[in-house]
Amino acid sequence: MTIDKLGMAKIKHLQRIHDLKSYRNACRVVRQLEPYIHSCFYEKEKIIYLNKEGRELIGSKKEVKRTSYMDHTLLRNEAYLYFNCPLDWKTEHPLETTQKVATKFEMMINGKPPINKKKVVADAVFTRNGYLNLIEIDNTRKMLENKKKIELYREIMPNLQMPKLWFFTQTEDRKRKLQEWAKGLKCEVMTFKEIL
Repeated sequence: MTIDKLGMAKIKHLQRIHDLKSYRNACRVVRQLEPYIHSCFYEKEKIIYLNKEGRELIGSKKEVKRTSYMDHTLLRNEAYLYFNCPLDWKTEHPLETTQKVATKFEMMINGKPPINKKKVVADAVFTRNGYLNLIEIDNTRKMLENKKKIELYREIMPNLQMPKLWFFTQTEDRKRKLQEWAKGLKCEVMTFKEIL
């Protein structure tokens, strides 16, 4: 079920999450799962994800395929480990708010006032100490896209219950830009070097 929750996992991820002691022991456990998993190598590390039999065994409908998105998924797993494996961790979670559009003249559309919908999909979300933590993984996204996403969060966050935005990025330069754009938001930006 952990593999399903994460989408894909390195053996080292499973070793840390389930306290499997040595890497060798973790490999032994993973070998026992072979009828239920696919595996591949990515940057000289074995990556595993559920196959059809594995999904059927646990009743999962979430099919994962080997794609260029793999790096993003594995980095998101590092954030999951950084936060000590939250129980309510959800990936690719949509957040949506609706607001009545304030207009000079009260206009009606089909007998109702116009509504402005805003939607953003967080890479992951979880709650802790009463805060809704919104996770963004920035590994290959263009900085202009990051800026637009921060602006969406700026519009949506006031409508959420005690939100905190976390950005994890690759370089110090990207970190500085993200911090600048997120001023005024409850936001923390970290590089992956700081959490690995």
